[in-house]
Amino acid sequence: MRSSAAQLLFFGSVFSFMLYACTDPTDVGLNVQPASDSINVLVTDTLTLDVEVIEEDSLRTDEGVASLNLIGRYNDPVFGVASSILYTQFRLPNNTNNFSFGDSPVLDSVVLTLQYKGYYGDSVSSQMFEVHRLDEDLSIDSNYFSNSTAMAGQQLFSGMVEIRPKDSVDLGGVNRTPHLRLLLDDAIGQEFIDDANAGNFVDNEAFIQFFKGVRVSTSDVPGSGDGSIAYIDLLASLSKFTVYYSNNTADSLEANFEVNGFCPRFSSFDHDYTQASFGQPPVSGNNKAYIQSMSGLKTRIKIPHLKNIVADGPVSVNKAEMVFTTEDMTDDYTPHEAALLLAVDSTGKDVIILDLLESAGYYGGNYNSSDNTIRFNIARHIQRVLSNDLEDYGLSLIGVSGSTNASRTVLVGPDRMTDRMYLRLTYSKLN
Repeated sequence: MRSSAAQLLFFGSVFSFMLYACTDPTDVGLNVQPASDSINVLVTDTLTLDVEVIEEDSLRTDEGVASLNLIGRYNDPVFGVASSILYTQFRLPNNTNNFSFGDSPVLDSVVLTLQYKGYYGDSVSSQMFEVHRLDEDLSIDSNYFSNSTAMAGQQLFSGMVEIRPKDSVDLGGVNRTPHLRLLLDDAIGQEFIDDANAGNFVDNEAFIQFFKGVRVSTSDVPGSGDGSIAYIDLLASLSKFTVYYSNNTADSLEANFEVNGFCPRFSSFDHDYTQASFGQPPVSGNNKAYIQSMSGLKTRIKIPHLKNIVADGPVSVNKAEMVFTTEDMTDDYTPHEAALLLAVDSTGKDVIILDLLESAGYYGGNYNSSDNTIRFNIARHIQRVLSNDLEDYGLSLIGVSGSTNASRTVLVGPDRMTDRMYLRLTYSKLN
């Protein structure tokens, strides 16, 4: 009896699945909802999706588009190693000309401070930080990208550092906003003081020829699950290059060379997928798909049988909801807070779709932690494709603000039995 019951349950499940599969318009028909012919509203969520994960194009990361700069690296058990290098110029203290250290200055120390604005990864694991002096001019009129670099020379710092972006810093008994403090080589501070009378501090133009800025990087590869990338606000009050000194009039002085809106600055990103669980992209996303910020990964989606919807005549699309379910997330590796679903043009570039220009409530794209989904309504885009007003080259899913965060998201692919990726299309046939 148990065997017969099990067989009935099995065949019943198979039959139910076959009935469900037959709603694919590539087969024999469509779901109809509701049943009344007078309303004539049809629904399907079984259109075939072909998914591929590819590497992202380079992104602009300079001050013209990016409010934050990234520094550090993490070793994600799924995505492998991601890292970012920070480049920036500085300006004279208080942005004033003819700066002077006074008479008989004596160096005490030099400290680079970088104020945190967030982070991604393990916030307490140590990393090997390095600071180098730039040997190449940066230009405020230039665009810098995630694969841009600038030549650097003299090493100003090297050492193991805990980022700790959530911990306040005690300075002389006063708790200050969380920030990174790196004690630099005295040689650079002494050079500042020794060359102070050589015209290097007459104005900012002279100063940036003397001191072109710094590159801040990390050099080690953390263990699996370790490391983090800090988000740095270079325009914050605690982000500065400080020379502490004394002279014949005061025992404790400081010169703060700060970053302002005229300072070029950018981040440079790198990804090593040799340790990634999915291998070197491009890879199939039909089982699992991936998106990653910092010019990492994006998911490309094609709907090969979409035009079958209009095989019997034109339709009016009421709603076209793309649903993505996330997985493989931890406290350190949380999904993107929001994503963008874009179209792909004939050259393979991502382009905005009309639905994105609607309200956020219409378009969607925000991560929903209650069911771990990201949903989009792309009805206008699908309508244009079905009406032959737009050539269909597929869709592209990317993370939002990829130049200013280090997030990554794992998505359930369309071939999975549960929580699969799908397009739910609601439409009406036109007479």
